Amino acid sequence: MKTFLLCLLLFLGADYIQAQTLIRGPYLQVATSTSMNVKWRTDIKTGSRVRYGLSQGNLNMTAEDLASDTTEHEIKIIGLTPATKYWYSVETGSAVLQGNGDNFFYTLPVPGSKSLYRIAAIGDCGNASPNQVNVRDALLNYLGSDYMTAWILLGDNAYPNGTDGQYSTGFFNMYKDRFLKQNPLFPTPGNHDYSSSTAARVENRPNVPYHKIFSVPINGEAGGTPSGNKAFYSFDIGNVHFLSLDSYGREIGLTRLSDTLGPQVTWIKQDLENNSNKDWIVAYFHHPPYTMGSHNSDSETELVNIRSNFIRILERYGVDLIICGHSHVYERSRLMKGHYELEASFNPSEHNISQSNGMYNGTESSCPYIKKTATGNEGTIYVVAGSAGQLGGSVGGFPHEAMFYSNKDVGGSLMLEVQGNRMDVKWICSDGVIRDRFTMLKETGNNATHNIEVGQNVELTASYPGTYNWSTGATTRSITVTPLVPGSMQYTVKDNQECITDTFSVVASAVLPVTWGNIKCRYDRSLDANLLQWEVLAQQNNRQFTIERSLNAARFDVIGRIDLPDDHPAGAQTYSYTDKKIEAGKKYYYRIKQTDADGRFSYSPVIIPDHPASRDFEVQIIPNPASANEIRIRLSAGAPRLVTLLLTDSKGKTVSKTAFQLDSKLRSFMPMVSAGVYYLSVIAPGYITSRQIVIQ
Repeated sequence: MKTFLLCLLLFLGADYIQAQTLIRGPYLQVATSTSMNVKWRTDIKTGSRVRYGLSQGNLNMTAEDLASDTTEHEIKIIGLTPATKYWYSVETGSAVLQGNGDNFFYTLPVPGSKSLYRIAAIGDCGNASPNQVNVRDALLNYLGSDYMTAWILLGDNAYPNGTDGQYSTGFFNMYKDRFLKQNPLFPTPGNHDYSSSTAARVENRPNVPYHKIFSVPINGEAGGTPSGNKAFYSFDIGNVHFLSLDSYGREIGLTRLSDTLGPQVTWIKQDLENNSNKDWIVAYFHHPPYTMGSHNSDSETELVNIRSNFIRILERYGVDLIICGHSHVYERSRLMKGHYELEASFNPSEHNISQSNGMYNGTESSCPYIKKTATGNEGTIYVVAGSAGQLGGSVGGFPHEAMFYSNKDVGGSLMLEVQGNRMDVKWICSDGVIRDRFTMLKETGNNATHNIEVGQNVELTASYPGTYNWSTGATTRSITVTPLVPGSMQYTVKDNQECITDTFSVVASAVLPVTWGNIKCRYDRSLDANLLQWEVLAQQNNRQFTIERSLNAARFDVIGRIDLPDDHPAGAQTYSYTDKKIEAGKKYYYRIKQTDADGRFSYSPVIIPDHPASRDFEVQIIPNPASANEIRIRLSAGAPRLVTLLLTDSKGKTVSKTAFQLDSKLRSFMPMVSAGVYYLSVIAPGYITSRQIVIQ
């Protein structure tokens, strides 16, 4: 009997181990720059563990919950490095369920950072159709080995009723081999995710499978304003701010998105207010305000109300792109604004901000859409991309008059590629053809002026990523110019299509006629006066020194003047001034203003009287002039001490300020600066001494 029971337990144990099967996922949720949620499903309840690391062969870190057995697993990995690749495996307490060369992800970049980001938009996908397979494979082929930063869902993610089983068949089984395990996902719900049922969208809104399957950043952890509601939320991918909205579910008091009166729209306004400084704002939700595809935005109440009541809020806050699904076609507008009525009222000359098609391919009227803060950052592009699974159907009015390009015969997905102030959007069709594309740019086509001195370098950089044709013949994004004579020069850079022109005016002034040398000020007890002494290493056209004094180093008053003759020596000279009008206990600051015969002027660094004990404090700089990485500094006299080194340019602008331990040893101190003339002030209690430094 005992032998039989032992055999039975061994048999059941083996069966138990075999039954630990991964039946859904893994998939990546609530991505941030420092964390990632990994979710998966097993057929029986087990513990949850994720091993992860910076290389496939060294998964040396662990996040786990082995105390709670479950079939629905979700592990949050924290403390990650932004924009970094991690490999991972998903495990039970005793077995590896999945973990190979395909199991990796990148954390999101730090919000606000600028790089190249790829975000795909998939609409109305979950029907397990040949079109869904072809659209998926075309997107995979387009990406090749390039990483997709994230992907978004536009609703109707599982057909026909958004059940858990339909999600398995029409969604998870379709995208499990790459997208789900590698690319963070940010969904939005559609009517089929609510079973197309009014009861589901009101009474069971938090309990439909969509909300159980997906985890989303409702607490602002991925950027944006916390929503506290899984139906709508916002997040950042670098310098792009996204809002995922619920256009179907009903809220407290039965309000919904199109009513503009409920909690969702209140949150939307707050979020847009809080994120108005973001470079790009993209909103996505299921029901489109403009369509004549398988749905009619002139006759369907939800679509009419969204257009009439809601989208004006998004336009008012400068939303750049609105992406929707629901209609099983592709439709795309120009940059437009202000059309809230029926299709017949659309007037291209009134409602289109730009008459360009935005394709940016060298054809007629194809320049990119350009938005600038100075002109109100106006205009929004509307895209319907609801053919990643479901496909076809149109009403009699197809295409909609507001749309530049429409296609009801071919399925596809949308790819957003954002790099700095440039956004490229491409419709990648199921056969791999990109049938539509458009480009938006921000804050480009600029005019800039640079005021420099003769012989100084200035770097000029085009305001856009793209192609570059400089008036100098250069084809790089940046050029460096060095005017050798006084005057004004103009430089331009254009793209290959000559849609964008940046203009730079470089105004070079003659070098100021005085080269400042050592400047000192000390208190003379016998005279009860402050004695100023300054050295001029070279001077031309100089006519006057004005001595100024301050009690706070901010407001200076003139206390004296030294006039120079027309034939003053051009070489090194030393000047002095005695300030006898001082009071005991007060701290004084001095500066010397030099004025030339043409009225131009320059200031010396600010100095204060030294204490008698610091008169042996002498600084030596070797060599001078030299390149920045060659210059060394030391005390030539005096005891070691902690000083502040303040480096300013010839305009008085601070280049660097740092604490520094000075002693008799020569030490490197210069930051990496470009060639030019600088002033180094060595500051200690009761003492300032200044030197001119020439960087070659």
